[in-house]
Amino acid sequence: MKNHPLEAIISLYLSEKDITRGTMELYSTILKQYSIYLSDNQILYAKTSDVIRYIEWKRSQGFSTSWIFNQIAAIKGLYRYLSQNQKRLGLPVEYSKDITEPIRNVQVKNRQLKSYLSIEQAKQLIETTKANRRYIWQYRDYALIYLMLTTGLRSIEIRRARKKDLRMIGQQCILDVQGKGRQSADEYVKITKGVEAAIRDYLNKRQDNNPYLFISHRKKGKSPYLSRTFFIRMFDRVLKECKLEDTHITAHSLRHSAATFNMQRGASLESTRLFMRHRELSTTIVYTHDINRLKDDSENLIEDYILGEEV
Repeated sequence: MKNHPLEAIISLYLSEKDITRGTMELYSTILKQYSIYLSDNQILYAKTSDVIRYIEWKRSQGFSTSWIFNQIAAIKGLYRYLSQNQKRLGLPVEYSKDITEPIRNVQVKNRQLKSYLSIEQAKQLIETTKANRRYIWQYRDYALIYLMLTTGLRSIEIRRARKKDLRMIGQQCILDVQGKGRQSADEYVKITKGVEAAIRDYLNKRQDNNPYLFISHRKKGKSPYLSRTFFIRMFDRVLKECKLEDTHITAHSLRHSAATFNMQRGASLESTRLFMRHRELSTTIVYTHDINRLKDDSENLIEDYILGEEV
């Protein structure tokens, strides 16, 4: 089965769904992957067990709980749409029932401790990726990681960044950013001299007309911009090269690291809110909780108290 019949229906579903461009891209990516899975496994009309098997397969690949949550939400939304519009669209009767109704989504804890690097680990990550530069993708990885660690950019903002978004205001290099849930690049981050040099070195090695700032250099790559799964593959490889695989950090961990470093150096909550481009201060406060919690030594003190040892 080369192209699954569901692909055409997915396009119609997304065209009728009132969502932002960012969510549209997310759902399109998820449902494309799902339809490919159905094709590869010769599944014409999926059953509940097929969807569960697909989600477990994704989970086994090391995807985060948040990504699994998005996967389930997108697939459940699709089958709900199919069951509600089966007659209107003249779809096969197999779509009249919502096969995902019994499937409950995973719970994502928003207040758990954020994963982030120590200062020493961040320095090791930057210095090792710089020293390892040989091929063009290694120049890209170094510039990309250096940029994320110093600006706190999200992976989706990295994916959307274009060459033209990099510009100068006087002596200061900035990058215009299309933030989360935004329709245009209406924010910006300052680019340090070190990051600017890293990006320029990477761009000088490029010989393409691709408008995006960071791109895939795989010969089989057809998309003009980086995929969501790129960051998983890239970070797995880079962490091993830097001997930091035990940290189990993700691309988003670099954003957490940047926020934590900013507060550790003495920046205020409001300064960190502006740096992270949070709309609400309550979103930023979680980093204070993380830092204070790590400083708190209650567990060891309780052990000492139970065992009657001197504190």
